[in-house]
Amino acid sequence: MKAIILLLATTIAMPLAAQRAPATIDPGMTQAQVVAALGVPLSAHRVDGHTYLFYKNGCEKTCGMNDIVVLDSGKVVDAVFRSHARRYSGQSSSPTMITAAQARHGEPTAPLKMPTTPPKKPES
Repeated sequence: MKAIILLLATTIAMPLAAQRAPATIDPGMTQAQVVAALGVPLSAHRVDGHTYLFYKNGCEKTCGMNDIVVLDSGKVVDAVFRSHARRYSGQSSSPTMITAAQARHGEPTAPLKMPTTPPKKPES
């Protein structure tokens, strides 16, 4: 009887979980706010004042990457999400993901948006 109740509860809870709105990350959020929204990252790395937070997304083998949030001086400046449970409200540096069928057939995608001005060199 307990197994039937557990199965019924799981069957009801799964569609409810799928209906939840995606967790949204906004530019300017702090690392603590990101962790509160997405949970503890799989790993975190700091390089030259940037912090990279990596999250499992369930499609690492097919997508070729984890989800990532990039912080500069402790504030979100970019995010690349392949998980449908996450959303970035800013302008992501990632090109739009294509389907596996498009990749197999070599279908053209929209051109990448490149900066119109070169990045500024740091002042010495």
